[in-house]
Amino acid sequence: MADNDSHRPRSKRLGDYLVVSKGAINSAIEQQINAFTRGEEVGKLGETLLKSGIITQEDLDSSLRRQRMERLERCPVFSSMTKTDLYALSKHFTEFSVAPGETFIMQGEDDPSLFVIASGRVEVYRIDNAGNETQIAEVGEAEPIGEMGYFTGEPRAACVRAIEPTQLLRAEYDDLTHYFENVPRVALAFTKVVEERQRELEAITSEK
Repeated sequence: MADNDSHRPRSKRLGDYLVVSKGAINSAIEQQINAFTRGEEVGKLGETLLKSGIITQEDLDSSLRRQRMERLERCPVFSSMTKTDLYALSKHFTEFSVAPGETFIMQGEDDPSLFVIASGRVEVYRIDNAGNETQIAEVGEAEPIGEMGYFTGEPRAACVRAIEPTQLLRAEYDDLTHYFENVPRVALAFTKVVEERQRELEAITSEK
């Protein structure tokens, strides 16, 4: 799979979008460290700032929305979209994190979802009938994952797991149909990604 993340600027953290002092952010991080040391559950930075009264829920929601829009804009499938369209698109995506070694796409499962790697790196691999794994590719920031299923309508053809701590954006195929079928630039970019992934998958298969 194409992996051009080395040519893109790194994904910004939530603190880059919050209008708060560096001292306030450092204080919130210190609270997280102390909570971890005590064995308590550690919330996300935005949640810690919110609980401390440093930011409001509106501040947090606005910053998360801006971060999500920029992360989607970095993805080659959505890079041609206007800010207005990105804003509308961002409402269909949610964030979640996976730990190194954690598999979030399972071969053979029905999962009508598209993922975008917000930060981190993942490995795509297939499992044969004997349980042996074959690596297909490593994919990094801003790249889409799970796009093949949109066109095939079939179960997942491969597994995907995180190589390092990874943040992902996830949306249901049904919520993206308008963009893939009615927005020409998005449709073309999406088709190119699918065709490239299909060629690489066929090349791996032909070597067996």
